[in-house]
Amino acid sequence: MCKVGISTSRNLILTSENICKLAREVGFDACGVAPVHRLDDDAQFMDHWLAEGLHGEMDYLERNREKRYNPAILVPDAQAVVVCLLRFEHSGRDYHRRVKSLLYTLEARLKQAFGEDIVSATHQHIFCDSAPMLERRWCMEAGLGFIGKNHQLIHPTLGSMVHPGEIVINQLPITNHQSPIAPTCSNCRLCLDACPTGALRNEKWDARQCIAYTTHHCLECQHVCPYNQTTPN
Repeated sequence: MCKVGISTSRNLILTSENICKLAREVGFDACGVAPVHRLDDDAQFMDHWLAEGLHGEMDYLERNREKRYNPAILVPDAQAVVVCLLRFEHSGRDYHRRVKSLLYTLEARLKQAFGEDIVSATHQHIFCDSAPMLERRWCMEAGLGFIGKNHQLIHPTLGSMVHPGEIVINQLPITNHQSPIAPTCSNCRLCLDACPTGALRNEKWDARQCIAYTTHHCLECQHVCPYNQTTPN
């Protein structure tokens, strides 16, 4: 068993920095690690959001709520969430396949470096828009950005044109995770004004009015975001 603070055959210690280094080596653009806990504030917000019917016909969001709020229910013995980001231009059209491929590669590297029991052998622990996981919130918990007025995760240098993926691990790195980044949209309302339907107007995303929810072909609120104007190529 790989204990916290014990060197591995590669002379690596289980730290957030070493995990993120491996993530970048396999091809991710950013990585962060957050300790597992119940997302109490998000649970309250989402319960009210669902009660208002703002989720439209996404009935699946009403199921498995406690699993969404607490990864320890989704993956028994979970200790930390490794969150990785991949820029749009690196992922291609089928981003699920690309992100998952990199996650499986990272999982193999983690096992090699820290031992087979770093991840669950009996429960799904790799996620990419495929399970009850509040991905954007875990990106924030891992210090990878903030939620902008367009309700998208915004990374300080990568912008919002990123795809997240997660690996839930069974050991807690010995180093502290990065603190969440405070929102810095300030008085900017470019995304609010650019939204063609007003789905962003009331500080709560209304899926019933969002074009991307119905057709998946609207990125106006991201195209106008200043953080995306400086996204590196």
